[in-house]
Amino acid sequence: MKSTMLIERGANYLCVKLGEVVTAMQQVAMLKGQPMWEVERTQGGQTKRYIVPARSLSPLAAG
Repeated sequence: MKSTMLIERGANYLCVKLGEVVTAMQQVAMLKGQPMWEVERTQGGQTKRYIVPARSLSPLAAG
């Protein structure tokens, strides 16, 4: 059984693929049954956007 996680726009997540904290912007596509999300990260004053699968986004621990 697959577990599904609800990704929220504007929420911060750890992107396992990038190893960085990112902000979810919007779902942009479905690829092989998996939602793909546009995410944004800011590093050194530069903002970069990436497209990543939802399964690579992990919620940040509260606290």
